[in-house]
Amino acid sequence: MPPPDENTAVDPTGAAWVVWLVIVGPSLLFTTLMCVRRVGPGELAMVVRHGTVIRSRRHGLLLRVPVLQDFETVPVAPRVLPLVVRSTTADGVDVIALAHLELEVCEARPGDPFVPTADVVRLAEETVGAAVQRLEVRSLVDDLESLEAGWPDLVTRRLPAGTRATAVAVTEVEARLTPGGPA
Repeated sequence: MPPPDENTAVDPTGAAWVVWLVIVGPSLLFTTLMCVRRVGPGELAMVVRHGTVIRSRRHGLLLRVPVLQDFETVPVAPRVLPLVVRSTTADGVDVIALAHLELEVCEARPGDPFVPTADVVRLAEETVGAAVQRLEVRSLVDDLESLEAGWPDLVTRRLPAGTRATAVAVTEVEARLTPGGPA
């Protein structure tokens, strides 16, 4: 009988289980953990690919394809985000306005664009800044208070469906009324 071909020989040391235990097992576990996300209470988890929501859930497990898709989570309870607006009034006075944005995420449907929180804050700051640029410093505080009621609708129109701004309110205004540099 001819000797067995070395490519078909059985591992004489029986060490194949070590390869499974040390290399294959942890790799499978790591890949599984990277593909599955448990949705926590009070949050909306989304699978996002190239800035577009693929699927979302409020509870249970959510699956994704690693590298091609990302997990994004947002709280579903209304939350308050701070705004800092730097602008110039219509009569050329530099103004810093502190405000807050109340944001609520209701749902995210497949195909909706995903807008990160930082972009939402930027949109709200641009809305308040544009209003400041149209006003004069002498009537700034009174006019801003009258405009606040319309800002949530302006911000919400620029957000994806299922996300809405419930309030935008200016809390503090600082105007620089003296020249800034040495004469």
